[in-house]
Amino acid sequence: MGRKLQSKQMSKKRNQKEGNKFIQQKRKELSNLVDKVLKLTSIFQATGTVTKSWEHHLQIEAIIKEIINIEAPLTKNEQSQRKLYLEKYVRWLHDNGAQFDGVDICDFDGYELGLKATKEFTEGSLILTVPHKVIMSERDARDSDLSTFIKIDPLLQNMPNITLALFLLLEKSNPDSFWKPYIDFLPEKYSTVLYFTSEELAELRPSPVLESSLKLYNSIARQYAYFYNKIHTLDVPVLHNLKEIFTFENYRWAVSTVMTRLNNIQLEDRPTTAFIPLWDMCNHEHGKITTDYNKELNRGECYALRDFQPDDQIFIFYGARPNADLFLHNGFVYPQNQHDSLSLALGVSSGDPLREAKLGLLTKLGLAGITHYNLYKTSNPISAELLAFIRIFNMNQEELTEWSAQSVPGELVSAGGAGAAVDARAYAYLLTRCRLVRAAYKDAGDADTSLHRNNIKLLKKCEVQILDNAIEYLRNVLEKLPTAEKP
Repeated sequence: MGRKLQSKQMSKKRNQKEGNKFIQQKRKELSNLVDKVLKLTSIFQATGTVTKSWEHHLQIEAIIKEIINIEAPLTKNEQSQRKLYLEKYVRWLHDNGAQFDGVDICDFDGYELGLKATKEFTEGSLILTVPHKVIMSERDARDSDLSTFIKIDPLLQNMPNITLALFLLLEKSNPDSFWKPYIDFLPEKYSTVLYFTSEELAELRPSPVLESSLKLYNSIARQYAYFYNKIHTLDVPVLHNLKEIFTFENYRWAVSTVMTRLNNIQLEDRPTTAFIPLWDMCNHEHGKITTDYNKELNRGECYALRDFQPDDQIFIFYGARPNADLFLHNGFVYPQNQHDSLSLALGVSSGDPLREAKLGLLTKLGLAGITHYNLYKTSNPISAELLAFIRIFNMNQEELTEWSAQSVPGELVSAGGAGAAVDARAYAYLLTRCRLVRAAYKDAGDADTSLHRNNIKLLKKCEVQILDNAIEYLRNVLEKLPTAEKP
């Protein structure tokens, strides 16, 4: 019996030793992959080189996939658990002073969860209040154990949204967290571009949002690698708590939570980045800002942006943001977006013989460093900056000399300010450019697809509408210019 027991003990120790060896091997492998990500994401990609950025992204994504595979045992994969925490979440809100009489949390087709009115709310009436106590802010992070790391890390000192993401991860891993009912009720994953596959991202072409998406993914991958190295090399107590929970999947989730739920509120003497429970359940609709932080009563307040009847979904206005921003950071597209715009990449070629004169004139207007200009979803889709650029870009030497003699050539940003001859060339140039961009958009068909692909199709449809509107506008302008050739 003694020999058998000794044999079992020796076998157990051998297994433990082999297990530890396997873990160390995986840690070393993971560390090497993280270093590769850090090196790749540190490479500067010049604006406008989408092809190179795409190849660069595929390299980063391939390594991230390996990292996710190794980290899989450390990442909790909870599916469709959110509604199980609804009752506890609502009770926690009530127990801590939130007021939302006449409001329920419900499913809405096309929106997932949102807020439903169970009574009538007239425009301007108070719908709900959220006390400071339940708000999770960057200030809470600075008052927590994370403060020791914040004090020595320049990235966290300058980027409160990242600070809030790390704090969220710490609180998520803490079973005794005050915010546990709120964190448990958060979505398990998001529809931000950080969750898109390369195949899905490729479908964004020719949208300028593809380049922005690649930059965002690159930035988050770099942040992950940066913090992974900090967590596993610095002797800071709070970082030991992060070691077992800091994975790419968890960091992507925390960052996406911040992007989709971020609020900036004025606490005491400065604005603070924060999560506002319940308030962040409201979906977006065009209107006016009807949410605010009441410093006297120390609470967040949400007022009705219009009349809501019983069973209506309660919406708020997220602000004047284009669909590109909503798509990137919130994971949805709003077709009725009156503040929508399309970014055009424009610049003066290095081979242009009049480059220096054009850049000098652009500099006087503060436009020399701008590489993208907006077309808007309005009756006049051309921004003042874009109007000035196309005029300057299409000037000859004599015109450039004449305009450069002025200390501030302000007329270049106003209608009719540059003269018919310059405008004829400028508008014709932009019309050609818009037609070329429009021709690159292909019909994606009407087949039902994933949420990600549906959002891509909707985004591109909105961009095409902006281009069609701009083309029609430019044609009408050129028809009225006496010196212009008819388009």
